[in-house]
Amino acid sequence: MKILLYNPDNGVTRNFMPHLWMFLLQSLTPKEHEVILIDGNAKAMTREELVEFCKAENIGLVGIGAMTRMVARAYLVADAVRAAGIPVVMGGPHVTECADEALGKDGGPRHADAVALGEADDYWADIVEDAARGQLKETYQPKLDQKGNDVKPGLQEYPHIPWETLDLEQFSLVPKFLRPMLSKLGAGWGKFFVVPIETGRGCPYGCEFCTVTGFFGDSIRFRTNESVVEELLRLKARARDEKGQMAVFFIDDNLAINKKRLKSLLRDIIAADAQLPWVAQISANLLADDELVDLIADAGGKWVFIGMESIDPRTSTPQYLRDHIIHFWNG
Repeated sequence: MKILLYNPDNGVTRNFMPHLWMFLLQSLTPKEHEVILIDGNAKAMTREELVEFCKAENIGLVGIGAMTRMVARAYLVADAVRAAGIPVVMGGPHVTECADEALGKDGGPRHADAVALGEADDYWADIVEDAARGQLKETYQPKLDQKGNDVKPGLQEYPHIPWETLDLEQFSLVPKFLRPMLSKLGAGWGKFFVVPIETGRGCPYGCEFCTVTGFFGDSIRFRTNESVVEELLRLKARARDEKGQMAVFFIDDNLAINKKRLKSLLRDIIAADAQLPWVAQISANLLADDELVDLIADAGGKWVFIGMESIDPRTSTPQYLRDHIIHFWNG
């Protein structure tokens, strides 16, 4: 069976950074099935074009993942694909929180044949096999522990994502018409890829405005340092083979959530000469450690995203936020 994993564009910006979930599920798919990846942010297609592509490729299952900001477009794509008779499974943070919406059980139209709740690492193969038999269940979810919580997949035995052979062409940040011009700047400037890597999942903070703790849990799970370094070395080799530029986005929601562990990882990256330019998300309070900042720089870190609700302490109090939300609501 051929499977299409599709990440919809959000209709506002073209986000060229590929999403890891597609590559991860591709690596977890039983080998007798073929998986095609399309990110709508990097490869724009109308719904009609996507449906025609699915028909031409004889796609037997379409998997769509979406956050809330792009779920409206995801539903439109899912509707078009299902109208063509191709089953759709949907997952991601929004669908996990609003499964009845995707299944049409909230009074609205149905958008998916099946939903995948939470982290699908441990049961994605079951979805594929059920789809191949024409016996998709309506809901798939992780096993539960004795307390009724999702059993989270461990990351110590991390799936092998074959970056050395994957087709990354649609994820090059350099438009095709600019490649000849940029190539004149020197070898390696005709292509520039940004590749997502995770080193851990989970967050203990549980902020009200954030879905991370609800989706990934409040306990932190880490990959081994060796696993991360090995993946970086393969990406570095791919960059040499492509004669292009390669950068990494560490998609951990807070890369420095455990400073001792991060320092150990960064030292191992440096020792293995596995540095690539990279970007990550880190809480501002964790960057007060000079040794950590130096290690980030030495290990290839170039940019750090820092989230701030406000730079004015007065506007961060619960009372201020409550009063101004009420003022905004009342006009």
